[in-house]
Amino acid sequence: MIRIGLPFLLILFQFNYAFAQEYLTPVELEKKILTVNFLAVSDTTDEVKINTCDSIQTWLLQNLQNPESWDYPFDSLHLTTIPVAKHPKSKVRIFSYNAVLKGGIFRHYAIIQHRQKKYIQTYALLDTLQELHKDAFMEGLNANEWIGALYYQIIPFKHSRKQVYILMGFDGYNTKGNRSILDVLYFEDELPMFGYELFRSSEYDPTPEPREIFQYDESVVMSLRYEQQGNTIVMEDLVPKRPELEGDPWSLIPSGYYSAYVRDGKTWVKKSLTDKLPFAEPKQLENQINR
Repeated sequence: MIRIGLPFLLILFQFNYAFAQEYLTPVELEKKILTVNFLAVSDTTDEVKINTCDSIQTWLLQNLQNPESWDYPFDSLHLTTIPVAKHPKSKVRIFSYNAVLKGGIFRHYAIIQHRQKKYIQTYALLDTLQELHKDAFMEGLNANEWIGALYYQIIPFKHSRKQVYILMGFDGYNTKGNRSILDVLYFEDELPMFGYELFRSSEYDPTPEPREIFQYDESVVMSLRYEQQGNTIVMEDLVPKRPELEGDPWSLIPSGYYSAYVRDGKTWVKKSLTDKLPFAEPKQLENQINR
């Protein structure tokens, strides 16, 4: 359930199609962003990095309402600092990016592009770097409580009659380590919500969780991806890099062994990966992850 009463940790902006405006063409929008997006990670000051991200946010928020933008792939953005999570059967695309601030802290931004029958709605999400309370990660959250990430895959999934979107994302987090995030997006009253009770830790677990967050050593990247072959969500198992570090989540590294969430009716159940659960070779994420 979505909790009510938390302080807003994010700012949600919604632009409605009813406001008439002049749009940049998709090509113009892409070129405009490419003139500045490198500053968000390479400039020497946090102020310039944040201002750059704010400008990109405004340009995307306004111009992705343009109906012509929906079929434009934005490949040049996808191959630089702004991955575009999309799926051929999805009515949602997510453009995400970040500013790498002093101290190795990542500040995330995202634009949701939601196609309706007669118009397109856009929403901007901002990770304000403030910590949610310790139990928030395992609760449903509204868009003002967004757990920031760079999303590289989105999978549409029908839960009963409810359309939800399974998200896979990466978070550079901070100097302690990295995080991979398996989350769910859905809409209530045309507003984006995050977290939906889909993921069970085993066949014997009766209570599905709304998301999974994997924390690990800052020097590695865990593989987390959807594989159409076998219809599975495949993840690398994590182990401590040294036995004496057992219990420290920031010491975990990929073990070379895999587990997978497999669809089981209305939920996805975690199982050990065997030859009966085929998957492709791990994909390279360098172009999807901005370090």
